[in-house]
Order: sequence, then C-alpha cells, then structure tokens
Amino acid sequence: MNFKRKEGFRFKFEEPIPMTFAVYENGRVNKEKMAMATLLDISPKGIKMFSEVDLGINPPPIEVRFILDTHEIRAYGEVIWVRPFAKGKQYGIFFNDQVQVEDLIVDELKARRKKEIAISKKNNL
Repeated sequence: MNFKRKEGFRFKFEEPIPMTFAVYENGRVNKEKMAMATLLDISPKGIKMFSEVDLGINPPPIEVRFILDTHEIRAYGEVIWVRPFAKGKQYGIFFNDQVQVEDLIVDELKARRKKEIAISKKNNL
C-alpha cells in the first residue's frame, strides 16, 4: 500500500472567508483588476475560492490576499482548475514552492483553531 505522507491537509471553512485577488499582467500585479472572492478551503499549497469574476480561458497567474487569524497572507498562485458554480466560478489555486506562505498558513490555521476551541468550550459551560 502506498501512503502519500508528503501530501498536505485541506481545511474547509464553515463560513467562507472574504478575500481579494488581482491578476498578473506583464510580470506585475494589475491593481486595476483587483476583485473580491471568498475562500472556501485551504491547504499549505493552495486554495479553493469562489468569485463572480470570470477569469476566462487559460487564466493568468493571480495574487491572493486573505486573513485566517491575525496576519495578512499574500501569495502568488496559478489557476489549475475552474468549475462553474452558482452565479460565478470556483477556482483551484496552486501556490508553487512558497515555503514562507506555507508556514504562515499552518501557523494561522493553528491559532484560529485554538481560538475556535476556546470559544466552543466557553459556550458549553
């Protein structure tokens, strides 16, 4: 039996997290093409997001920005899949070899989860 020990985890949010993204053009972020999206799930290597913005066929790379707990996470990503959903599209974004981003995602998820557990315990008393 083969185990995928190097494969990361995926964390799905009960409530989607608001985020922004911008398209790269000519090697730079085009701030005029910044748009809103919602973060649906995350792993250290990528995200699934939803947006009403259509990035077209062969979408360009994008920069994403979001906050999981207290720090803003900014990452460069490539759209690896697109799926129509409701009045928009879901996008699979891959972060290629961004170790600092991966570490920050894990740290922020840990901090977020600790707070959620503390709140849950407080509410159950």
